[in-house]
Amino acid sequence: MINSVNFNHLPIKDLFFSGLIILIMSTIIANIYDPLLGIIYAFGNVLALTFLSWLYKETWSDPSK
Repeated sequence: MINSVNFNHLPIKDLFFSGLIILIMSTIIANIYDPLLGIIYAFGNVLALTFLSWLYKETWSDPSK
Protein backbone atom coordinates (compact mmCIF):
# COMPACT_ATOMS: atom_id res chain seq x y z
CA MET A 1 0.00 0.00 0.00
CA ILE A 2 1.29 3.46 -0.89
CA ASN A 3 1.48 5.90 2.01
CA SER A 4 0.16 9.34 1.27
CA VAL A 5 2.18 12.47 1.91
CA ASN A 6 0.85 15.21 4.15
CA PHE A 7 0.69 18.08 1.66
CA ASN A 8 -0.08 20.65 4.37
CA HIS A 9 3.54 20.68 5.57
CA LEU A 10 5.48 20.18 2.33
CA PRO A 11 8.71 22.16 2.19
CA ILE A 12 7.62 24.49 -0.59
CA LYS A 13 10.95 26.33 -0.64
CA ASP A 14 12.85 23.07 -1.24
CA LEU A 15 10.46 22.00 -3.97
CA PHE A 16 10.73 25.40 -5.64
CA PHE A 17 14.54 25.38 -5.68
CA SER A 18 14.79 21.80 -6.91
CA GLY A 19 12.29 22.58 -9.67
CA LEU A 20 14.24 25.70 -10.59
CA ILE A 21 17.50 23.74 -10.80
CA ILE A 22 15.84 21.09 -12.99
CA LEU A 23 14.43 23.79 -15.29
CA ILE A 24 17.75 25.61 -15.63
CA MET A 25 19.79 22.47 -16.23
CA SER A 26 17.33 21.02 -18.75
CA THR A 27 17.35 24.36 -20.62
CA ILE A 28 21.16 24.36 -20.73
CA ILE A 29 21.25 20.76 -21.93
CA ALA A 30 18.59 21.47 -24.56
CA ASN A 31 20.50 24.50 -25.86
CA ILE A 32 23.88 22.78 -25.97
CA TYR A 33 22.92 19.35 -27.27
CA ASP A 34 19.38 18.57 -28.33
CA PRO A 35 15.93 19.65 -27.10
CA LEU A 36 14.91 16.02 -26.72
CA LEU A 37 17.80 15.41 -24.31
CA GLY A 38 16.68 18.39 -22.22
CA ILE A 39 13.16 17.00 -21.98
CA ILE A 40 14.46 13.53 -21.10
CA TYR A 41 16.71 15.06 -18.42
CA ALA A 42 13.82 17.01 -16.88
CA PHE A 43 11.43 14.04 -16.81
CA GLY A 44 14.17 11.76 -15.52
CA ASN A 45 14.87 14.09 -12.62
CA VAL A 46 11.20 14.46 -11.76
CA LEU A 47 10.79 10.68 -11.78
CA ALA A 48 13.92 10.21 -9.67
CA LEU A 49 12.70 12.76 -7.12
CA THR A 50 9.30 11.10 -7.04
CA PHE A 51 10.65 7.61 -6.50
CA LEU A 52 13.20 8.77 -3.91
CA SER A 53 10.62 10.74 -1.94
CA TRP A 54 10.67 7.99 0.70
CA LEU A 55 13.87 9.64 1.97
CA TYR A 56 11.88 12.71 2.99
CA LYS A 57 8.64 11.06 4.04
CA GLU A 58 9.36 11.39 7.76
CA THR A 59 10.20 15.09 7.57
CA TRP A 60 7.13 15.79 5.42
CA SER A 61 4.77 14.08 7.84
CA ASP A 62 6.34 15.69 10.96
CA PRO A 63 7.34 19.33 10.45
CA SER A 64 9.11 19.53 13.82
CA LYS A 65 12.08 17.46 12.50
